Amino acid sequence: MAKFELQWEAPEYEFREKSVSWYWLSIVIAAVIVAFAVWEKNFLFGLFVVIAEILFIVWGSREPRAVHFLLNDAGLTISHERTHSFKDFQNFCVDTTGGETGEWMEVIFMPRARFKTPLKILFPESRLAELRLNMKTILAEATYEPTLLDAIEKLLRF
Repeated sequence: MAKFELQWEAPEYEFREKSVSWYWLSIVIAAVIVAFAVWEKNFLFGLFVVIAEILFIVWGSREPRAVHFLLNDAGLTISHERTHSFKDFQNFCVDTTGGETGEWMEVIFMPRARFKTPLKILFPESRLAELRLNMKTILAEATYEPTLLDAIEKLLRF
């Protein structure tokens, strides 16, 4: 029997509202890059930029789906499908800078493997003490240092 079990539903990712000017600015930047690609006669790169801009707009406006999480002493299960064992992680961190809503905190599981990316999930801020209490015997908590990619992501509101 599991020693502890935490279940919650959270958005797939933190959605950041974008204004109309965000979309126009991204289109203008993409148009400048496409114009440069045409000037350089690099039409394949221009096509790539157009496709990338379409995806940027579509993914930027997409609302996150709700995901079910189950955390117990065996590991982390996401949407009843994928289970991550704690032996694959060296520690976990909590992003205390917080999101825009203040309702969710980002919990980051740092992998043991050198070239794997950290696993980031949203966790209810109101249950953070419960998470820390249950996780202290399984994984060490480290302090979180935001990366350059995190800063760019927040700047772009993605």
